[in-house]
Amino acid sequence: MFKKLILTKLCCFLILFAATAQSGIPTYTRSTGFEEPESGSSRIVLMKNGNTLFFHFTPKKGIDVTVFDQKHRSKGIVNNKVDSWKQKKMRSASLKGVYEINGQAVVFIQQSIKKCPTLYRMVFDGKSGKKIKEDLVGSVDRTMGKDYGMAFGGISYVPNFSVSKDPYSDYYAVGIFNTRTSDRNARVEVIHYSPEHKEINRSYFESPENKYKYLSLLDMYVNKDEFVFIGSYAFNTKSSGGEESRILVGRMQNGKKGFQYKMLDYTDDYRNVETVMKYSQANKQLYMLAAIEAESVKRMPTMDKGKKSTGYVLQMNIFDPFSLELKNKYFVEHPKLTAYVDEHLKAKRKYLGIIQDFKLNDDNTITYLFEEMDNYSVTNTYTSYTNGRMSTRTTTHFYTDLGSMGIVNVDQSGKELRSYAIAKDQTTEATLDMFDVYSRKMSNWNFRGRGYSYNNLSGFYSYDYMFVNDKEYVIYNENVRNTESEKETTKDNKNMGRISLTNTVYAYFDGSKVVKSYLFGDPGRKDENRFCQLEMNTASEDGKSFATMMIERKGRDKQAYIAWVNF
Repeated sequence: MFKKLILTKLCCFLILFAATAQSGIPTYTRSTGFEEPESGSSRIVLMKNGNTLFFHFTPKKGIDVTVFDQKHRSKGIVNNKVDSWKQKKMRSASLKGVYEINGQAVVFIQQSIKKCPTLYRMVFDGKSGKKIKEDLVGSVDRTMGKDYGMAFGGISYVPNFSVSKDPYSDYYAVGIFNTRTSDRNARVEVIHYSPEHKEINRSYFESPENKYKYLSLLDMYVNKDEFVFIGSYAFNTKSSGGEESRILVGRMQNGKKGFQYKMLDYTDDYRNVETVMKYSQANKQLYMLAAIEAESVKRMPTMDKGKKSTGYVLQMNIFDPFSLELKNKYFVEHPKLTAYVDEHLKAKRKYLGIIQDFKLNDDNTITYLFEEMDNYSVTNTYTSYTNGRMSTRTTTHFYTDLGSMGIVNVDQSGKELRSYAIAKDQTTEATLDMFDVYSRKMSNWNFRGRGYSYNNLSGFYSYDYMFVNDKEYVIYNENVRNTESEKETTKDNKNMGRISLTNTVYAYFDGSKVVKSYLFGDPGRKDENRFCQLEMNTASEDGKSFATMMIERKGRDKQAYIAWVNF
């Protein structure tokens, strides 16, 4: 009888647990509270040993690392000084990547040393948070005191480093884009590294048959110890062989010097190109998504960054990773999304949201993430009189309006399967660009601080996306009025307002409408809010959970927490 009772209770518990799991309602745990870091920039690394490392890059005191153990208990803060430059120069540095590699947390930072762009690699212990070593990876030497590409050819590119890590292993690559050399075949260099930070291969990406004077590095993808794939934009100007351009795809193979490349002839004269490369574990194909100026391909724009901006189109290119043979290409169209926006959001303007990221799904479908975006500036002139003398001061502030989010699911041929949109109205005092959701978590930090120049809050804006247990979730910060309203129209969706008066929302499409709920629970009272810094969202390896920094406001008091969210 006792065994039957235990078995009955166990079955009831399992049924309840299964029902909760299937409902898709997320749960979360949080750390003890700490003061919100209102200066500098922060990132989170989820370690395979179960620890969570919270990095805070301070403006003047180096790098603070807080280690949380498997039970989410803090082990205290470890302050790590930077050896290679003065601590106060942190705000002028650029984050190039934060990863777990070989059981350690590794930070890549680009800094200008004597006007030379320089890349550093900092390795931190995954258990203590202490810096183990700080290495110089590479530097771009000065030539003639200015960028060669700027002086010859009129291009706006400047020397830059990029870092790309294989999502499925600890191998990574460093790309060097050197506009300061007059040698066209030495402008793009790629170095392939092992998890132990040992060099596997190094090659220049040379101009095909010396046909193009200018080469740029668009994106990279690392596949274990085998390959590094790159996308490059090659072009000439009127003075360097006639206006002509192509997109190139290259592959650097372990054990071989140089690059195998494919020149995409159908990209003749493509302009203003930006690309992102990914590799599908499901079908073993290489995907390159390219945003292109619409006029250069004689197509109507499907994306723009405001009414007065350049229009863009989106093209997916799919390759065999071994031969680089083109398997398929198509321009991304989304008539179902346009129809949904017309019917549900009733927007006055056609949906021209810009691409933010794309996801390769296990069933070989692709999900495209769009967001309406408008970049603009406001210039104010102030006149004052002192002792009878007039003085004038002019200031220019740059803004980005972030509107409705569009989610588009297509098959391998590009046929639209399902699409929906969620109305949103945000304004951030910063200039954002396409593919921002793709790039911002691991690089392009937004440094906060006192004064307009450094108080960049854009990391709280835009949105995040998760696909868990066959269900899509869109995560963003929103005010209470818009969250609790059942109206979907853009007219009824008011501007989000101050970030401190918002709550983090998770939304999903149930087949007919968008359902919204509070991620960190209903705040209940009007003077309470719980919102997160979206650029810090760090997904677990299985993609079913993530960690972030949540801010809780109660009246005038604010506390920060590391929150671990499970779906």
